[in-house]
Amino acid sequence: MTSLIHTLSDGMELTIEIKRRAKKNLIIRPIGTHTVGISVPPHLSATTLNRWLRDNEAVLRRTLAKTPPQTAENRLPESILFHGRRLALTTHQDTQILLMPSEIRVPEGAHDKQAALLATFLKRQAQSYLLPRLEHHARATQLFPASSSLTSAKTFWGVCRKTTGIRLNWRLVGAPEYVADYVCIHELCHLAHPDHSRAFWALTRRFAPYTPEAKQWLKIHGRELFALG
Repeated sequence: MTSLIHTLSDGMELTIEIKRRAKKNLIIRPIGTHTVGISVPPHLSATTLNRWLRDNEAVLRRTLAKTPPQTAENRLPESILFHGRRLALTTHQDTQILLMPSEIRVPEGAHDKQAALLATFLKRQAQSYLLPRLEHHARATQLFPASSSLTSAKTFWGVCRKTTGIRLNWRLVGAPEYVADYVCIHELCHLAHPDHSRAFWALTRRFAPYTPEAKQWLKIHGRELFALG
C-alpha cells in the first residue's frame, strides 16, 4: 500500500491511502477525519489518479463525512491545545469551566456532560479569538466578506463564498495566533482568487509570509485539534 497527500480547494490536506486491488472502478472509503482509502486498478497512472482527485472533491468530502465516530473513553483527555499552548485538563467542584494559565478546570461529572460543557466553552472562546482576527485582516487586505461566522465542519479549516461569506472552523481556537491568522488570510484571498492559482498563493504569502510554517503546523497538529470536540 502507498499513500499521498492531496490538498483540497480550501487548503486542507488529506492523506490518500492507495491499494491497487480494484478491477475496473475506483473504490473509496473513509478511514479517518483526514484520511481516505482508495482501491484503484493496478495500472492506473499517478497522473490519472491526481486528475480524478482534483475533479471529484465533492466525492472526497462526502466520504470524509462518513468517517465512523471514534470510540471515546469515558474521560476527558489529559490535555488539549489552546491558542497553540498545551493546557492540562483538570476537574474541580465548581459549576463553571475556569481558564487558568496552565490548565483548564472542568466541573466534575459524567463524561458526556463534561465534553459538552468544554465544547461550549471553547466555541465561545473561538468566537472572540477568530472573528476579530478575520475583521482585522479584512481591513488590512481590503478584502471584505459578505459575512463571517464559525463552523463545526469536520473537513475544512475555513471556507469562502462571495455570496455567503467566510466560515472558520471553531477548532482553530487550539492553534497559535499565526496559524489562525494564516487561515483568515487564506480565506480572504479567495475573495480575489477563488482558486489555488499562483496568483492566489502570491497574494496569500504577501499578507502571510509565514504561510509555509502555518501549513506545516496544521499538518502536524491539525488532527489533534479535532479532539476538542
